[in-house]
Amino acid sequence: MLNDVADSSILAIEDLKKNIDAAAFARAVEMLDGAGSIHVVGYRSASWVATYLFYGLTELGCRCYRIASPANAAPPNISFLGADDLLLAVCLSNDDDAAVRVAKAAREREVPVLAFAHSAEHPLAAASDHFIAVPVSPERRYQPWAVRMVFAQTLLAALEARRARQ
Repeated sequence: MLNDVADSSILAIEDLKKNIDAAAFARAVEMLDGAGSIHVVGYRSASWVATYLFYGLTELGCRCYRIASPANAAPPNISFLGADDLLLAVCLSNDDDAAVRVAKAAREREVPVLAFAHSAEHPLAAASDHFIAVPVSPERRYQPWAVRMVFAQTLLAALEARRARQ
């Protein structure tokens, strides 16, 4: 079983390396770097990715906040954000629209939204200003988490490298 899970993770990471759009990824890093403050949201299975991104962005010295309140309670938090802030939304399932509702609330206030989800067809794509799909294999019930961590770590490393060049 260990070999199967490890092999599945390796394949997912190889797919990510081949299929990630470099320009879209660079735009995501640019958005993070240009934000006055970053507000990270992700629920259910995405909460650990959102928490890791929050931690990493904080370690990089970003003004960063984690919106951990339920989606119905998040709009008051969003009401304090402006056009120079950024909502970073993460969703990893089809049965949770909480991050989508928060992203829509942010866009109604003209707050830029950067979003990541597991599928290019995810509703978060339409609720964001910039969207990147980090797909995984649809034939497995338990998806490889390693690819999500590699993506988050790469995003943070790219932001760190960009800031070091400036």
